[in-house]
Amino acid sequence: MRWNNLYVAGVGTYLPERIETAAEAIADGRYTAERQAVNGYRSVRLAAPDETGPIMAAQAGRQAVARSGHASEEFGLVLHSYIGHQGLDLWTPASYVQRETVGGSAVAFEIKQGCNGMMAAVEVAASYLTSRPDITAALITGGDAFRMPFIDRWGSDEQTVEGDGAGALVLSTRAGFARVRATFSIGDSSLEPMGRAGNNWTDTPFQDGEPVGVAARKKSYLLAEDMDLEGAIDKISANVQLSLKQVLLEAEAELSDIRFFLHQNIADSIASHAIYGLLGVDRSTSTYDWGQGLGMVGTADPVIGLDHVIATRNPKPGDLAVLHGAGAGYVWTVAVLEFLETPEWND
Repeated sequence: MRWNNLYVAGVGTYLPERIETAAEAIADGRYTAERQAVNGYRSVRLAAPDETGPIMAAQAGRQAVARSGHASEEFGLVLHSYIGHQGLDLWTPASYVQRETVGGSAVAFEIKQGCNGMMAAVEVAASYLTSRPDITAALITGGDAFRMPFIDRWGSDEQTVEGDGAGALVLSTRAGFARVRATFSIGDSSLEPMGRAGNNWTDTPFQDGEPVGVAARKKSYLLAEDMDLEGAIDKISANVQLSLKQVLLEAEAELSDIRFFLHQNIADSIASHAIYGLLGVDRSTSTYDWGQGLGMVGTADPVIGLDHVIATRNPKPGDLAVLHGAGAGYVWTVAVLEFLETPEWND
């Protein structure tokens, strides 16, 4: 979708202070040197006991709102995304984030589609804002604290390692430091069983008391008798390529025009194949080497990456950035931003 008069007015990040290294996890028997060599993660951030996903999202949200220059009453929408447990069951974390950031009478919704949740929220918010002339701004947040025994950050998945933290972004129809040129999303529900295979339905959350077995589900999916592995890989690869091709087409840009390519902190083996090899992305345009010290921060990696390049790489007017997301289900969302100015936050 090509957008007109849609801007990014503010971004925010919250990362816990405590750091746990891959070497520490290996020494404790919670990770292996073999996985670390393939996946590349150096360390993750660990949330304190009182730092839940919504609490960290609210911290990042307050920073993004303050940087945006928008008054609380200008916000007509709050979207919150996440992957893991948010601290309470039968509760509304999006409304908590709203209460702790902009308050007011805006509607607050959750957007959940695995790791793609926050990028999906960007496209949903863009559609909402541009169809509602009475609303000026939307706050989008993503926050997660991955805790045992629900999720084993070093062992639930053989490739991805999860890190705690949050990101936030303010979309505006009034003004911002960057304009949203285009977004594009595509899904392929035929791949949905990859996140479910080998499991029975349960009556309650976390019924068996064991950490979520993402790797086991993938293995069950791949070992199914009717599984067409090459077909599944072809579908994923085709949609990764199509989503980038289409968003660049609608943004009237070429890959060579992109200064920053901000993708999720996936395992190095996946990034090397599915981003740098498959798409032809120059790794130096990404924040990935920096992100290997954070792990995959739930749904927030591309936005945290955007905040990082603003702080460290001096983006200039006219520079283009791609924010690239993918989530189990499968759904891909990609956005192209054009910097209009170099933000100088006064935090």
